[in-house]
Amino acid sequence: SERGKKQIKALRHFLQDYQLDVDMALVSQAVRAEKTYHHLRKEILRLPKPDVIPSIYESDAEDLLFLCQGIPNTVRSILIVGHNPGLENFASGLLFGNPEASCFTKFPTASLLGVNSECENWKDISFGKSKLKVFWIPGQIGKL
Repeated sequence: SERGKKQIKALRHFLQDYQLDVDMALVSQAVRAEKTYHHLRKEILRLPKPDVIPSIYESDAEDLLFLCQGIPNTVRSILIVGHNPGLENFASGLLFGNPEASCFTKFPTASLLGVNSECENWKDISFGKSKLKVFWIPGQIGKL
């Protein structure tokens, strides 16, 4: 959609300024998710080739946590391009410990949320043990 193209353009600009460092990109197989990542990667050459994960499409917070727990420890940072409500509930769980319901007032399409985990190994990642690094919504500033 035209709105989606504007949101992706805004996100690209934000990411170029923010200098996001991503070692692995986990992307839903949904056409819109793959196109979103393709457009970001086209402009931001430091983004890695995506790992397309079919299960992301209908994942809930627990599924996404399990996915992250299987990431090799050689990977320092990941980017997940997925869908709500699962992705939003996953983020809420990481930050606030409650994956059952989102604690966000607004988490629209093309938002970016970055967290830092206190865990040293991916297998140890769990809900409630992360801190907010960045939260960006198209048209708004939210860098911490």
